[in-house]
Amino acid sequence: MTDYNEYLPDYCKQVLSMLNEAGYECYVVGGAVRDIVMGKHPSDYDVTTSAFPEETISVLEKRGIRYFPTGLKHGTVMAMIGSEKVEITTFRIDGEYCDMRHPDSVYFTRDIDGDVARRDFTMNAMYLDKNGEITDKVGGLSDIENGIIRAVGDPDLRFREDALRIMRGLRFAAQTGFEIEEKTFRAMVESAPLLKKISGERIASELNSLVTAPYASSVIRRSVKILSVIIPELALCEKFDQKSRYHDRDVLEHILSTLDGIPVDKTLRTRDLSLALAALLHDIAKPNCFYIGPSGSGHMKGHPAQSAVIADRVLSELHYSTNIRNEVVRLVRYHNYFIPVQNYSVHRFMCNCGPGFVRRLFILQRADIMAHSPTGQKSVWRIAGMEEVSDGLLAKGVVYSVTDLKISGADLIEMGVEPGPGLGRILDDVFDAYLWGEVPNDHTELLEYVHRVIGNGSR
Repeated sequence: MTDYNEYLPDYCKQVLSMLNEAGYECYVVGGAVRDIVMGKHPSDYDVTTSAFPEETISVLEKRGIRYFPTGLKHGTVMAMIGSEKVEITTFRIDGEYCDMRHPDSVYFTRDIDGDVARRDFTMNAMYLDKNGEITDKVGGLSDIENGIIRAVGDPDLRFREDALRIMRGLRFAAQTGFEIEEKTFRAMVESAPLLKKISGERIASELNSLVTAPYASSVIRRSVKILSVIIPELALCEKFDQKSRYHDRDVLEHILSTLDGIPVDKTLRTRDLSLALAALLHDIAKPNCFYIGPSGSGHMKGHPAQSAVIADRVLSELHYSTNIRNEVVRLVRYHNYFIPVQNYSVHRFMCNCGPGFVRRLFILQRADIMAHSPTGQKSVWRIAGMEEVSDGLLAKGVVYSVTDLKISGADLIEMGVEPGPGLGRILDDVFDAYLWGEVPNDHTELLEYVHRVIGNGSR
């Protein structure tokens, strides 16, 4: 048997030992055990025990351990081991799930089998003792070894109890590349309408982890029927023929190829969230905008703006933060907007949207173009040109606002310009001249430029 002891930090072993010595079973449980089995070091550790909450508290008090009885209703005591927090929860059996999210009641038990039976997936139902040995009553070790995600017990019951488990299963598949076992997946599809009863925030949290994960596209491809409960337009994109020489795949496959084109950080194994969401939603309105032109080719004019409307609705319904929603909607709206490859146009766009946004837009646009047919991919030169200009501007240390010019309204007033709207217009004109490269951002040269402008009345 594999010894996983090296993965257990000392503070965690201390909790396990003190409860064992008091005569109780005690294990690390849940995601930490799953991660350990997969060779990862967990960020936190949850502990489960046969001790009832008052018994856990008694053990902690005798050892002089600080604790917080914040979750006693559900059998949880928070112990402070030095600066580390450890949640210690009694083995329990869940009652009915009337809200399809939380059990109406919980029953404490000394029997680990009852605790195992309530857990979601076999990979999350293993228990690790202080000696680094695994207790696995449902085949979690085998399923991890074989790359399988399987519900514990009756999958229909598991998802009727808590519909968010459907999204968790998809998220695990996207993060690990594991296959969802067939019976489990059928239950997910059949229970998918229950996701409408789950809060938008909880759906969004799982969706974030799904779309940013390395295997997101393959999971989305298989689970369109599930995800269309959240994003109905996604189902319309599946097998929708674009009838265009610029596209050699249907709308859904184009979307997924674009998502694949958003880079995955090799260390964190995750994508940028705003870019991933924008890739998922950038062409979501194409079926609604589609028409056949006189030549028999398909056209989807106006789809960026319409996709932005849908993106805004979806993200609003899921209660995304205003910052994320605005960023994604703007990326979707501009994903098909190509700036002329010249300093002034690129610089002006960077001023309007911010250099960070523009760089991120280029990433989305490149991923989008490379998800076209070979004919459509030829336009990738536009991105290369815009990036070259943008890189050159950044290297020069250009500024992006009138307020960053090395001349101010006070300088103009000192020159005799009357305060008021005219002063602002002069500064705007000076900034525009700076963007055109007519004058550098140098205090003396800017003053000389204003003298020339005021003197000849050209502006």
